[in-house]
Amino acid sequence: MGYTRSVPPVPPNPVQRSSIAGTITAAILVIVALMLGRDFFIPIALALALHALFSPVVRRLEKAGLPTALGAAIVVLGGLALFGIGAWGLSGPIGGWAEKAPASIATARQKLSAIGGPLSKLGGAAAGRPAAPAQAPAPPPPPPPPPPPPQAAESSAPAPPLLAQLLGKASSFVGFFVQVLVLLYLMLAMGGMLFGKLIEVVRAPDDKRTARDILQQTESIVSGYLVITALINAGQAAVVGLTMWAIGMPNPLIWGLLTFAFEFIPFLGGIVNVVLLLLGGLTAFTTTGRILLPAIAYLVITTIQNNLVSPFAYGNRLKLNALAVMIFVLFWWFIWGVVGAFLAIPIAATLKVLGDEVPRLAPIGKLLGDEPAPKVAAARSG
Repeated sequence: MGYTRSVPPVPPNPVQRSSIAGTITAAILVIVALMLGRDFFIPIALALALHALFSPVVRRLEKAGLPTALGAAIVVLGGLALFGIGAWGLSGPIGGWAEKAPASIATARQKLSAIGGPLSKLGGAAAGRPAAPAQAPAPPPPPPPPPPPPQAAESSAPAPPLLAQLLGKASSFVGFFVQVLVLLYLMLAMGGMLFGKLIEVVRAPDDKRTARDILQQTESIVSGYLVITALINAGQAAVVGLTMWAIGMPNPLIWGLLTFAFEFIPFLGGIVNVVLLLLGGLTAFTTTGRILLPAIAYLVITTIQNNLVSPFAYGNRLKLNALAVMIFVLFWWFIWGVVGAFLAIPIAATLKVLGDEVPRLAPIGKLLGDEPAPKVAAARSG
């Protein structure tokens, strides 16, 4: 007669336990440092992403005979000029849309309140609650008090709070923009020397080759991702703008621009665009079908783009699983806001390259990759 012998559980190794605790503590400290130092880290991270995008252009100018510093200045000033021309050309439509925004929001609120009354009655009837009895009309409000006598205007009147907030945000944005431009120029002008010194710090020749491969792969992947994403977003923005124009949606150019901008933020950007299109349809149209049509059209276009255009365009450049991308976007949105959500994919791609090239970081590469996990067959003996 056979019997099974129970094996006592192996107690955890104290060294392993302390290692896990140290790793968790270090991760928490890094997250806190990234949150508290966001004003320091965000310009550097954004400049690094833009450096990966523009460094191939600087190298081509350098091969053509231009000094690296001059090529970097041409690239930065050229990009700044294109940005300024685009902003100037779009200032008119955006300004008109901003002027109409308060009236549009008021119209949407009125329609939502008109819809909310019947819906609340239906909800109460479905829950078995009796409808509230009709109340007598409220008496008219008392007449307003007479206006105070006019006083002499003070020479130093305080600025309105909204204007002060706008000026503060504008000044902070300008400062942030200047920081990114200066960092980008320095990285482009001295990037080869800087990254070369980083490689030279590594002692072993094999590690130097690995570091060089990591830098080259990261630059290629991030640059390719940004270029391909910009091209896809431009095409999708054109299709969305033409569709909004065809269905009679006001300001189709604005909807195209919003699509181009929001599609740089995976998942969350599309959700924001759908909500805005629902509000825009509620403002512009009266029937339920017309109200939902802009958001439905955008969802159809986005579905086609995600399932047909993007897989063909990206190919094997970016092998990240969708769950990891979603978690990264939410995490970096929480840490750094909109800029963090924009940088989530480049950061994930960089970590994927590190995981593929550095053996100690291989678990990170496996977690981020889209390769299927090997099936583990549990063998049972009878």
